[in-house]
Amino acid sequence: MITVSAVIVTYNGGEKVLRCIEATKAQSRPFDEVIVVDNASQDDSPRLIRAAHPDVRLIEMPDNRGPSVSRNAGLAASGCDFVFWIDNDLYPESTCLARLLDALAADPVAVVLPRIILVPDTHIVQADGGAAHFIGTLTLRHGFTPLAQIADHRPVRVRAFPSGCVLMERKAALAVGGFDESYFFYFEDFEFSFRSSIFGIKMVSDPAAIVYHDLGAGKSGLAFRGSGPYPRQRAYLLSRNRLRTVLTHFSLRTLIVLAPALLIYEFVGLGLAVMRGWTGAWWESWAWIVAHRAEIRERRRWVQARRRTPDREILSGGPLPLAPGLLNSQLLRWVAAAISGTLNAYWYLAKRLI
Repeated sequence: MITVSAVIVTYNGGEKVLRCIEATKAQSRPFDEVIVVDNASQDDSPRLIRAAHPDVRLIEMPDNRGPSVSRNAGLAASGCDFVFWIDNDLYPESTCLARLLDALAADPVAVVLPRIILVPDTHIVQADGGAAHFIGTLTLRHGFTPLAQIADHRPVRVRAFPSGCVLMERKAALAVGGFDESYFFYFEDFEFSFRSSIFGIKMVSDPAAIVYHDLGAGKSGLAFRGSGPYPRQRAYLLSRNRLRTVLTHFSLRTLIVLAPALLIYEFVGLGLAVMRGWTGAWWESWAWIVAHRAEIRERRRWVQARRRTPDREILSGGPLPLAPGLLNSQLLRWVAAAISGTLNAYWYLAKRLI
């Protein structure tokens, strides 16, 4: 019988992490162990967890080094065959684990992903798996799509995923090296899933397994919820981490073939940065890449030496993945649609050469 550890990653989770623990413990197919990794919370979370759930294993990190470090700590602490990573503001439906294991029995892969539904807008799907866009970002499968508009609810193979909730074979996660702890925040999920696909890891998304995501206000100074100012630190981390992912994970042939599209995207990003007041963040992201070029080169060698799957089987096209609400005028949306169409026309021709 397969054993599964629930690894809840939290930072200042408060009542949300307690609700997450309760939902995790209420599964029709129980987890074999529940581990909470607290990422040096500044609120009262550790005390609340101990008081309400003394049977849960609590790991307290000495400082906040980002979710990747906490996920890897939970992975190392797990004594089970599979790890079910879940963030503190997600709540699995009572049948979630049972359905994920049913999908695993039907298609024995290393990763199974649930459908994530928004709270309180429970008619909206946030994602059920994802894809690696050729521009170097994560495309959410059915991202922010009304349930009524989705016709097919069957399990499907995918090539990438968001990290909010993932069931993964522990030995596979260890074999690919776990999460890259140097990313701190943003793109750490895309990088991990892209690297897993490169290394030959197979993934399935099962929309029958449901997890609810309470978006809330998000992390102060980092989150963007479709309105208001776009945080400078978010712009910096997204730009920096996308660049390093592309330079590390795309094969040399892919980089050469896609160079015109990637350069166009960078110039568009610079234009948006100028318009939104992020110019400094954009330049700082490039400065970081240049300063860490030796580290990126070494990481690239490590990844490419372990490649089992060509980019042509992983990368996909489609509309440019942009945060909902980022383009706040009709003119910007028209311009984005035109650029997206141009880049996808290039992809249609270039993908045959990758």
